[in-house]
Amino acid sequence: MIETLFPANDFSLIGIILALPLLGAFVNGIWGRRLGKEAVKLMALAAIGASFVCAIIAFLALDKMVSREHGYQRLTWTAYEWMHTVGGRGAGNVAIDAKFSIDALNAVMMLIVTGVGFLIHLYASSYMGKDKAYWRFFTYLNLFIFSMLVLILGDNLPVLFVGWEGVGLCSYLLIGFWYEGLPNAAAGKKAFIANRIGDFGLICGMFLLVHYTGALDWTGIKNGADILASNPSDYYQIHVWPIGGGTYTGALAFLQPKSPITITAATAIGLALFLGCAGKSAQIPLYVWLPDAMAGPTPVSALIHAATMVTAGIYLVCRLSFVFVLSPFVMTTIVVTGAATAILAATIALVQNDIKKVLAYSTVSQLGFMFVGVGVGAFSAGFFHVFTHAFFKACLFLGAGSVIHAMHGRIHDDVKSQDMRFMGGLKKYMPFTYWTFLTATLAIAGAPLFSGFFSKDEILFKAFVSKSVNPFAEQLSSKAGATVWAPPAWFGQAVFVVMVIAATMTAFYMFRCFFLTFHGNFRGWEVGRASAFRSLPADEEVDHDGDHHHEEEDLTVPGPPPHESPWQMTVPLIVLAAFSFAAGFLNPAPLTHTLPMEHWLQPVFEGTFKIGGGAGPILTRADAQKLEWPLAFGGIAAFAIGTGIAYWMYMMKDGAPARELAAKAPKLHQLLLDKWRIDELYEKTILAAVDALADTMAQVDRYIIDGVLARGSSLLVAALGHILRAFQNGVVHVYALAMVVGLAAFAWHFTTPHPDATMTEASGDYTLEAGPGMGYSFRWDADGDGKADSDFGTQTTVKVHVDPGKSQAVTLEVKNAFGRVGAKRFNLARPEKAKVLDVGTGMMGGQ
Repeated sequence: MIETLFPANDFSLIGIILALPLLGAFVNGIWGRRLGKEAVKLMALAAIGASFVCAIIAFLALDKMVSREHGYQRLTWTAYEWMHTVGGRGAGNVAIDAKFSIDALNAVMMLIVTGVGFLIHLYASSYMGKDKAYWRFFTYLNLFIFSMLVLILGDNLPVLFVGWEGVGLCSYLLIGFWYEGLPNAAAGKKAFIANRIGDFGLICGMFLLVHYTGALDWTGIKNGADILASNPSDYYQIHVWPIGGGTYTGALAFLQPKSPITITAATAIGLALFLGCAGKSAQIPLYVWLPDAMAGPTPVSALIHAATMVTAGIYLVCRLSFVFVLSPFVMTTIVVTGAATAILAATIALVQNDIKKVLAYSTVSQLGFMFVGVGVGAFSAGFFHVFTHAFFKACLFLGAGSVIHAMHGRIHDDVKSQDMRFMGGLKKYMPFTYWTFLTATLAIAGAPLFSGFFSKDEILFKAFVSKSVNPFAEQLSSKAGATVWAPPAWFGQAVFVVMVIAATMTAFYMFRCFFLTFHGNFRGWEVGRASAFRSLPADEEVDHDGDHHHEEEDLTVPGPPPHESPWQMTVPLIVLAAFSFAAGFLNPAPLTHTLPMEHWLQPVFEGTFKIGGGAGPILTRADAQKLEWPLAFGGIAAFAIGTGIAYWMYMMKDGAPARELAAKAPKLHQLLLDKWRIDELYEKTILAAVDALADTMAQVDRYIIDGVLARGSSLLVAALGHILRAFQNGVVHVYALAMVVGLAAFAWHFTTPHPDATMTEASGDYTLEAGPGMGYSFRWDADGDGKADSDFGTQTTVKVHVDPGKSQAVTLEVKNAFGRVGAKRFNLARPEKAKVLDVGTGMMGGQ
């Protein structure tokens, strides 16, 4: 029946899966304020719940088709033809449709997004029960789920990018949900801007893909991917330095390298796409936004950190695995970035006191594990860690929310209510939260048989035994002078050691968090006898609306004990804890070689490992099978050592060794508390440079653009207009003044003598004839001795002879009828006689 209603090539059930969360967001966004909280909750939960049910039906339909047809199968649905463009050499028309598809990879993601998303919605229905903007919160939450579904179900990069930007917008809205608080608004902006930097890389990658492959849909890119690395021609090679392959000469010759640096198109595309992945999945150097994202309500933290958005980068690497494996340099970059992020974030999480900060840096670190997995070519292992991480991280964040919910009943300060130094001993007050938090902690710490152990162990194993190579190294090497880069032989072993250290830190900081929160004595407030206090329903006592105007209570006065959360919050915890334990058995290597998850994903990545023929782009050590169990002890040892140290420090010694270490190395301890001061470094360098540039541009705009060009030109026009207006304003005395000024100018001109003369010359005889004037009389100084030759008279002409090469000064004085005298001096200069060369004698003429 499902096949009849929804054929595989027109599987419109995808549209229903997408439309339901969007419908929930639309109804609550438009009418939510008037509907009331119960109706808003019903709409939001029904929308995402129904979407989850449809997702299960779609998953079963795909599973049935895979069982029947075998190999790679997918369900597709085209909503409409979106646009056509031109791209790629000879590719011609590139169709970009609003098309969606479901295959083995995004079917799992779809279940995670809708399933875990529904549990978070259910949890939030109680957690946010007192919030004044209840309807707005669920509008954003539904919209977030819709955007994430667009991202993972899109059949091409432009559709994925729409969802990519949609979750970015929703994260901005949700992180800054309590926007009255400046830190919350700043965290929202930080997330938005950091993601935009990564998005720039993703856009560049899309342009390069359409240029080189002429396609943006998964099938088209896959069909044209091989040529990105296999073709040694200049068209598919990018000259990084010298830029464009040019030659520097002269003073710039020192810039000319001995060997030009050239990368393949696959490397350029891979690096650009990975920048987008690093931004969305919070990797170095763009990880700084994710820890601050906890400024939003705790269900938002769970949604962003666990189920959806931050795993988008890993999903994209898996989705385009056939592009990334073409470049060992890109794969190595992914591994190095992931390993560095994992260990850096783990060191920060070691000393944090805010329970949500510990979990936030844990997310960053675990994302590093996932990138290491996909970077070494273990795409199934990396994606499996996405799968297990969704459960235990959602459980941990919602468990932390349950603890904060209890602490907030008496401590209304947000910072203190999240500070583990005010917690302790919550085990006896919150049994459901305790056991579920413990289960998730065991999972993320890598306890054997828990889900995190299986997924993390597989990554460590593959990091040790796998190696990325260029599948077209032979073709590329055929080009004269070309060398093909490859990672060093020790690279895998080094990554394994680093990740084991990071796993040890994970076990330590997670159990430190667990012991400080649930064991020891309760440090929040003086707990009185429960019978002495009025018993209230738990969900009526706490207000999480971000309106922090509570009066600070005296915590030394006995108060009611912390309480367990209502069922809407504990049921999701129990479900997530169960999956945190059991999900690992979907891929229980090395216990057994029967790996359902890997088998399910195999058709998606099967083609990737066959690229280039031969051994393919990922090499595995010949003795890998023998190393599987020995290497598994690395992960077990990491769990045992990290957990043991945490137990000794915080259970047996009540934190005394940690305090002693902090006292012995106070600067290092403070540096870790300050998160290596990376934020401060960014503020002093990049942000300061941007601010300085912005200030300079503001001054240029204010004083040059606005002051000189805009205001100066307007002032000039206004001044000219003011002057011209005076001549036609009809004011008579202004006209009279203009006439007086004009007459005075004329009078001055006519009463002033203007001596001038015309001059003619013939064989050195110069004749000067003075110009006429009213009442003029003339006198000359023709010999140039400075004395007039006669008194003023009527002589208007004078003749002077000047020899060749000589000069003579003649002065003319004129007196007019008013007795005023003017003079002008004429310099008569006669050039030398021209010399003629006699070509016969070589003598110069005239000699």
